[in-house]
Amino acid sequence: MSILYFPRLFFRGFARANVPTANRNTHGQIDIATNTVFMEGAPFDLRRPPSEFHEHLKQLAPRYDAEGRAASGGIFSEAAGYNFGGNNHFSWENVRITGVQLREGDLDTSDSLVGAQLALWGNYNEYLRTTFNRARWVDNNPSRADTTLIYAGQVTLSDKHASPHTPALLTASIPRAHSVRWVGTGHVVERNDHFLAEEFTRSRLFQFSVSKNDTQFLPTSQASPSPGLEAVLQALEGDEVQGLTVQYALFNMSTPRGADSPVFYDLIGTVGLWCRHELETYPTGRLLVPRQPGLGPVVVRVQSDRVSLNMPTAVPFTTRSAQPVSDQHPTHALGGKLPLGDLALLNQSGALVARIPEKLYLDFWRHHGVLDVPLLNSATDSLLLTSEHAQWREADWVVQSDSNHLFLEAPNKRKDQVFPETITVQSRLRGELASHSALAVQAEDSGMLTAHLTSSALGAGYAQVTLTGQRPGATRVALSAGEDSQSIGVRVLPDDWHLDEVPAEQVDYAFLYQHVMSYYELVYPFMSNKVFSLADRCKCETYSRLMWQMCDPLNRDKSYYMPSTRELSLPKSKLFLKYLTHLEAASRTSLPEPPGPQPISSRAHLVKELKRAIDLELSLLFQYLYAAYSIPNYEQGLKQVQAGRWQMAELELACGTEDRRRNSGVRGTLLEIAHEEMIHYLVMNNVLMALGEPFHAGTPMVGAQARLHFGLDTEFSFEPFSEHVLARFVRFEWPGHIPVPGKSIADFYSSIRQALRELPDLFDTRPGKRGGEHHLFLNELTNKLFPGYQLEVFDRDSALFSIDYVTEQGEGVAVDAPSFESSHFQRLRRMATRFSAQKKPFEPAVPALRNPALEPRDDCVQVVNEDARSLMGLYQGCHELMVLLMAHHFAQRPLGSLRRSRLMNASIDIMTGLLRPLSITLMNTPSGLPGRNAGPPVPEPVKGQVGGDYASGCQMLAQKCLTLAQVARGIGADLVGVAPIEMLEFFNRQLTDLAQGNIPREA
Repeated sequence: MSILYFPRLFFRGFARANVPTANRNTHGQIDIATNTVFMEGAPFDLRRPPSEFHEHLKQLAPRYDAEGRAASGGIFSEAAGYNFGGNNHFSWENVRITGVQLREGDLDTSDSLVGAQLALWGNYNEYLRTTFNRARWVDNNPSRADTTLIYAGQVTLSDKHASPHTPALLTASIPRAHSVRWVGTGHVVERNDHFLAEEFTRSRLFQFSVSKNDTQFLPTSQASPSPGLEAVLQALEGDEVQGLTVQYALFNMSTPRGADSPVFYDLIGTVGLWCRHELETYPTGRLLVPRQPGLGPVVVRVQSDRVSLNMPTAVPFTTRSAQPVSDQHPTHALGGKLPLGDLALLNQSGALVARIPEKLYLDFWRHHGVLDVPLLNSATDSLLLTSEHAQWREADWVVQSDSNHLFLEAPNKRKDQVFPETITVQSRLRGELASHSALAVQAEDSGMLTAHLTSSALGAGYAQVTLTGQRPGATRVALSAGEDSQSIGVRVLPDDWHLDEVPAEQVDYAFLYQHVMSYYELVYPFMSNKVFSLADRCKCETYSRLMWQMCDPLNRDKSYYMPSTRELSLPKSKLFLKYLTHLEAASRTSLPEPPGPQPISSRAHLVKELKRAIDLELSLLFQYLYAAYSIPNYEQGLKQVQAGRWQMAELELACGTEDRRRNSGVRGTLLEIAHEEMIHYLVMNNVLMALGEPFHAGTPMVGAQARLHFGLDTEFSFEPFSEHVLARFVRFEWPGHIPVPGKSIADFYSSIRQALRELPDLFDTRPGKRGGEHHLFLNELTNKLFPGYQLEVFDRDSALFSIDYVTEQGEGVAVDAPSFESSHFQRLRRMATRFSAQKKPFEPAVPALRNPALEPRDDCVQVVNEDARSLMGLYQGCHELMVLLMAHHFAQRPLGSLRRSRLMNASIDIMTGLLRPLSITLMNTPSGLPGRNAGPPVPEPVKGQVGGDYASGCQMLAQKCLTLAQVARGIGADLVGVAPIEMLEFFNRQLTDLAQGNIPREA
């Protein structure tokens, strides 16, 4: 089917080819079997500058002047060619749709698609991340004109008025390189005496296809689509249609404007449908081969009512002007097509199958040689296309492959390894898939290459050909079916396998230049002229990683692969990786001594560090609480779902499940961790008090104050929950058994543990407890192993056990330890994994401030809204009350369980019943700053003190409760809530009773 069915889109423009020409080996200066460069009969001395070889080539005879005529001092040298500095870039220039054909004989030039731009691009470079990537023109065997491969990665169709930032109407990726299919000479009858005259008259035909199922095949909608584009998109919906086929021809090469300059070609082409069982890169139909020089092939499709012909290069042009038309039209004006008379398509018996009027095929610029004429008689046997002046005979069998020019590795004889490549070939009898009983493959040089034919699982008309390189060089493989034969070009790369044994430590710049880069520096000087010279060590060392990436064999089929000419053998390409490895190994590696645990040398130093650890735990506790309270509770989250702002899965992630059982989501997990941090705070105080020191209330710290006090790199701040905050929490809990740059929290405890183990006479040997027992918020693993443990500390062993308890709960001790999965570290990591796995980012927190404060304070933001300020003042007072209750409890040197102390229970109730609801209210109260709510303030250091006398202390605390209750009533129950006010009044009464001895101190 292909372009011989409808719809068809015709296009025309120019192609720009910047093809290198010094590799054509006109003077025997290159041995492609070894990639050796010769000068005056001897290998070029690599100690000499490459420019000497370049000048040598340019001076070799014959030489030609700017007009292409022989001249001893001419600007062109046959050895260097017209474009010594070519870089293989190939592009389409100003290629536009010229016509749309939806049915026979009706070519529409008024469709709105006419004028649309077609562009051919290279592959996106994942390493440099560039746009405007060029395709590449590569000659498999540079000494032959019929071995060209185009490495392209993308084709686009854009509106005629499109700018570079306008979305394309269609974009598609090109899956494979496409090679030249028909090469002809004499495509212009008139021939001048320019030394490139044969190239000026040469024609080339190419074809590629793009799959509609490829993820990069992206047709886009437009406001008023053209009938032509609509017809194409509709046809693509057919089951037999795989995608689109793009066929284009190049001819009429422009005269080079000077040495080392690119050239232009006229480009015409057709877009059609690519159907099942059609090759991607070879025209489908019955092939008719010309009998006279100057003519090109014709492909015919005999259909039910018409004959369609594909003959874009079949008939030559008559004349060519001496100069390019203009800067906008860089090729030369061509005369009309050569009149050959009416063409008759005959079957073997001589019956007329179709007639192609001379006037029709001469109207070339309208239909580009793709024609339809009425069917006059059936055509069941071989065809002949003839006139008085020309004749084409059908090649009954056509055997072709999409892989028409290959690069193969030479065998590694040292290891008895070969590197075969298997390709699929397709055979057709008079255009239809069929299997030939005597299908054969044969290399022209059997010593260079072996070819083995096997059947294919694809069925009739398909076979597999396995090609195996035996000796470096270039050859061809004949695909024969009876008298008909086509060929595949093969280049066997140099045998460089001895380089595969060279260790990376020996592959320095000198080695790489000698064995690899010197060849390309000598033969392809565009690198040194336009990019950087491979003879410059500093540049090669700078870009060593990029050089490996560009030469990586995995990228061989990408347009950006280097070298563009694909002459690099596998062992040589691996030298670039070895060179990179060599440079990396030589790089200075100097790691600072890890800070590790700082030794604690005295009891006073230990006390100081214990107090710092208590401040640290309190700072962590409030950060976890702040993040947790910034997340709405389940019922609030359900309202977010109902409003369409959250999904149900997001509600479960943030707040857990409706049953309010074990799963409380991220909010619940953070609260659990905060509870455990509260226990760590008490444990460290128990250790401190076991040394005979008083209870240390501690101070939460943020910003610079925290950095100076703790010496940690990780930022301390009160922030609403986010993935960023979650990552910071993971860093807080980072285990000491997993290396991390800088000082970690784990180092605090390692130092304290070492001091507890090594310093003498720390503990009073007299019996009795000096801390407070507690059995709330201990995890299940602790309960399973130590069901009677209540945080008590009274000697060295119990102190060490308590430190291990804290580190185990936070860090997890070891990755394979039972405690690791339930550790803070791993729970936070699991949480982070769930958030990063969300298809779209999800941050459930309310927009509260970072580090809100009542008064100006470093690293904090002052809240200005009066309601929020009133609530923050109440919060600060309740925080002081909580701490003072705890301090008064420990000031009594209690011997019993904390859970029986009325003072300790009151402290916990104030935290839960007052600070928590106030925090949530503040999270939802405007701060007075645009776009942000207030949030609970960073707590200030506690100013008040409680004396040692139990009764007077309770009386003072009772009065503080009463004052706070009055403040709360003044703010209003609608903001504060009824229960918090009643709790303050409750503890006013209870503390008064404790002061008067009306109730026992323990519950």
